[in-house]
Amino acid sequence: MKSTLRTFVLLAPLLILGILFAVGGVGIAAKDQEETKIKAVRALLVTGGGYHDYKTQKKILTEGISKRAKVEWDVFMGDAKQTKEKLSEEGWADDYDVIVYNLCHAHETDGKFVEGLGKVHHDGKAAVVIHCSMHSYHWKIPGETKHWPALLGVTSPRHGRHAPIEVTNLAADHPVMKGFPAKWKTPKGELYHIKKVWPTATILAKGSIDGGKAFHDCVWLNEYGKGKVFGTTLGHHNETMQEEVYLDLVARGLLWAVGQLK
Repeated sequence: MKSTLRTFVLLAPLLILGILFAVGGVGIAAKDQEETKIKAVRALLVTGGGYHDYKTQKKILTEGISKRAKVEWDVFMGDAKQTKEKLSEEGWADDYDVIVYNLCHAHETDGKFVEGLGKVHHDGKAAVVIHCSMHSYHWKIPGETKHWPALLGVTSPRHGRHAPIEVTNLAADHPVMKGFPAKWKTPKGELYHIKKVWPTATILAKGSIDGGKAFHDCVWLNEYGKGKVFGTTLGHHNETMQEEVYLDLVARGLLWAVGQLK
């Protein structure tokens, strides 16, 4: 009897450890199964144009965001004419949950095309708009307030000199901005001036290149009809896009736009 008791005492820690491993294994398996059930976000990156290294940025964005969220990508890269042809095709956005615009096509004057482009998102397609998207599809178009700027949520006529941008987090309690510093500085930058913030937009962060003497909105959310839009004017230089804080920000904004930010 004493021998049996002694054996039990000696083996008890091993038995307890085995139970803990078994329970832990079940927990890990359940977590893996839950993650498998999460449907991947289908995203289309529309990119191309002048003044930026879009060839490198398409890799930075798609790979960086996919390390942070379950996103599957298609990429379309073209000049203004090619992009207009692609985005004029019937049902071009049907297969995607979100369209990410990182492009620079400033001189489009076909209001009908831009109106159709905006309608895709007004009807419910989520969007992420980055940097020079704010200077695309709105120049010299009559009735501009009905088209692209309404989708963007801001209107920007120009940008300032190249300089690192000090970003101030204005919405630390918002799900998109939780966990970000109160302030951070980009390694390089081209700060856009915002002339108008649309009433459907919510500003999340402002930027300054002069020590806070002047601020310009640089991160925001917009509700455009049934569509949700995350926007940022940050991202001219590859060095900024490669920053962990930048990729975290755009990934969280994308997930918010598709309703998967938890």
